[in-house]
Amino acid sequence: MPTQADAVVVGGGLAGLAAAHRLTELGVAPLLLESRGQCGGLVFGAPVGGVTVDLGAESFARRSTACAELAEQLGLEVVTPGGESWIWGTDAAGERGRAFRIPHGVLSIPTDLDDPQVAEALSPEGLARARDDLTMGPEPGADAPDLATLVETRLGREVLDRLVDPVAGGVHSVHPSRLAVDVVSPGLHEALAEEGSLVRAAASLRAKAPAGPLVASTAGGLFRLVDALVGAIGDGGGTVATRRVVTSIEKVDDGWFVTHHTAGRAPDPADPPVPTGNPEQVHTPTLVIALDGRAALDLLRPLEPLAIGDWELPRGADLAQVCIALVKPELDAAPRGSGLLVTPGAPEVTAKALTHYSIKWPTTVDGTNRHVLRVSYGRAGQPTPRPSLEDALADAATLLGVELSVDDVVGHMVIGFPNSLPPQTPEHRERVGALTAAAAELDGFEITGAWYAGTGLAAVVPHGRAVAEKLVVKHDDDDAP
Repeated sequence: MPTQADAVVVGGGLAGLAAAHRLTELGVAPLLLESRGQCGGLVFGAPVGGVTVDLGAESFARRSTACAELAEQLGLEVVTPGGESWIWGTDAAGERGRAFRIPHGVLSIPTDLDDPQVAEALSPEGLARARDDLTMGPEPGADAPDLATLVETRLGREVLDRLVDPVAGGVHSVHPSRLAVDVVSPGLHEALAEEGSLVRAAASLRAKAPAGPLVASTAGGLFRLVDALVGAIGDGGGTVATRRVVTSIEKVDDGWFVTHHTAGRAPDPADPPVPTGNPEQVHTPTLVIALDGRAALDLLRPLEPLAIGDWELPRGADLAQVCIALVKPELDAAPRGSGLLVTPGAPEVTAKALTHYSIKWPTTVDGTNRHVLRVSYGRAGQPTPRPSLEDALADAATLLGVELSVDDVVGHMVIGFPNSLPPQTPEHRERVGALTAAAAELDGFEITGAWYAGTGLAAVVPHGRAVAEKLVVKHDDDDAP
């Protein structure tokens, strides 16, 4: 016999946790099914060299207040990062690497072309070309679907290559030509139409954002948000069940049947868990699918109204990170602030980014003498990176201008993220829009997750909460006399 649940949430990443938590606030006791041994998806932490640090996502964008409000509601302190951010690019001769500060902007689209940091980043010719944006009117690039086309049309190739690609491409691990403008920078198209200039549009968006840094986290590490959400769901009457793989969902007259199994380890530990043992079934009037995109499409494919067909997500990047804890007093001066993003093809390093984590988020190492560096590798379309500690130390030494050796290291960890962050292309967003329209025909059903809502916690958390509210409001309306 199937068990009963007020609601079922399939997937325990931040979207699923946000949805389940909001359901408890609205008086619904959800069952959350997560296939791995812990919730959080790409938000997780572990001890490295005696300090527990974030090994996945470490911050959320402040363009939305939803994440900060949720964290504070859960009793967590919200903190902003320390230190400036830098780019590692190429000198004028194109032969050696050089570091320069990231100008004030939106995804490194400058907000002021008179900013000395813009002049430091661009050649005189590149800066002169960028100034064309101020007088060309709002029409050029107005209908550009992707970020690269928009930036190059308005500001020129040099701004795209030297500023936007290392920042936007670094954050999303894909070239800006594969990033839908309306997903990675909501409101930018509208601001361009109003302001008549991309520079002034970026300035307008920044002026509307909270003052200070663009990102924030929770004191002691973003992974604390996951722990707090899991605890709050339980306190609110919900149940979080880990190591449960959902293998099928079925629509019935009075709701949904959800079939799930015990999760077993896949032959390749990097692959998702596999179902083992006897199936269990739960009946629910309310279902939220909050899985990774590929798993979600596989689960949804048999539902005829959704017309998933042969839709496959574009491949993401194979990423890797070397997290290093060191005792190195020379790093106290924070020579490159909170870290650097690396321009693709820049000489002397193979990393795509370095985060000086202990400078950026000092509360994580309070009371210790540790410095923590996160050295990241991998871009879309490139072979799977397999960096070693020695590789990461060599890149970090070059980027920071400080000699580093294995003798300075007190702990390290290498983490792989295969097929990660499928790009939010314009074509992908069209498919998501069609799926949203089809899913609206199914009672008691919603979809959420980064592949669906947009990359980043600023998109995922409010979307997860919103789908929970839609389900409860719709259910209440249906029950009204």
